[in-house]
Amino acid sequence: MFAGSGAPRSARADAGAELKAAACASVIALGEHGECVREIQILLIKSGTVLTADANFGTETRRRVVAFQVLAGLPPTGRVDDATRKALVSGRISMRTWSEEQVERRIREVFRNPRAGDEAVHVARCRSHLDALWVGLDPDGGWGVFQLTDEVLSNYDGTQRVALDPEWNIQAAHWIWAEHRDFRAWPVCADAAPATPFAPRTALRAPGRHHRHQRL
Repeated sequence: MFAGSGAPRSARADAGAELKAAACASVIALGEHGECVREIQILLIKSGTVLTADANFGTETRRRVVAFQVLAGLPPTGRVDDATRKALVSGRISMRTWSEEQVERRIREVFRNPRAGDEAVHVARCRSHLDALWVGLDPDGGWGVFQLTDEVLSNYDGTQRVALDPEWNIQAAHWIWAEHRDFRAWPVCADAAPATPFAPRTALRAPGRHHRHQRL
């Protein structure tokens, strides 16, 4: 992929990127299919993420492209332009992250109370399938395990990139939960979970700004 023979690996990758950019559309996006899409998917898989290389640029591919762009410090357009292609070919951006089992275990550790942990895991599974790099593509979507919105991130001095760090995301969800000791910030998911009573306790405060409660 993107490589000839008889040259150092870095040189082959750079040359391949130029050749492929000429052969494929300058921007590859949702709804397209073919070998150019398949190679993008393979590059995403090589970066460490989970994706099927089926040559179809569907919502799952777009979701991974957006996550990759955030990790690479690029605008999260979900469209593979020249800058995104070059970042993919470089192999310098890692999308390796926690497994679902690691995410669930850490949620239970952070929420401590077994019933709170059960409900937190339910909410996270509902919002992101316990996928640390999950990106919400609808207007009400968000970032990471608990799908934190841009508004919530701004209230907690967070960024889209840090929201894809599962440790920060889980801690931020705990700060939000601690305001009322419930999951009202995730109404659709919380409504489907068993009600969990909690004894009053002083809420934990997040570092930086800690503004009024915001719906996710």
